Amino acid sequence: MSTKADFNADQWDLLRSSPLMASILVVAASPSGPVGLLQKSTAAGKMIVQTAQSAQTPLLKALAEDLTQHMSIPKPPPGATPEQVQGAAEEILKRTSALLAEKATPEETAETKQWLAKVAQATAEATKEGGFLGFGGTLVSDPEKTALSTVNSVLGL
Repeated sequence: MSTKADFNADQWDLLRSSPLMASILVVAASPSGPVGLLQKSTAAGKMIVQTAQSAQTPLLKALAEDLTQHMSIPKPPPGATPEQVQGAAEEILKRTSALLAEKATPEETAETKQWLAKVAQATAEATKEGGFLGFGGTLVSDPEKTALSTVNSVLGL
């Protein structure tokens, strides 16, 4: 089983950024305004905290615990388009997937990838899209469905 000690600082930072990148990929697809953005960020944070308590492998437990203690939300570069933000998030998830395949056990890799997909799903389901005053609308918009599909594809799920 892998632990934090099995990764250098850059590799650990990559792993630490991956759940936020999974979330950001969805948010950039459909931000839902300031309130929706807050709800989506909160949903991703809750998923991370829950994972710290329920992770099965030492790697995911250490990663989630680290994030609950030192979580920071990265800011996109000024002037970045949603497509550029999504592209950067997708690239980080690709690198994360490759790193897990190289350094983690198959069990750890599978659990971590499933977790990243759940973070993205929780982000997408945090707010309804469309509708009026909370009535109508859809739980996951088409752009969010596309983003979720991208997350799953990049992670090989």
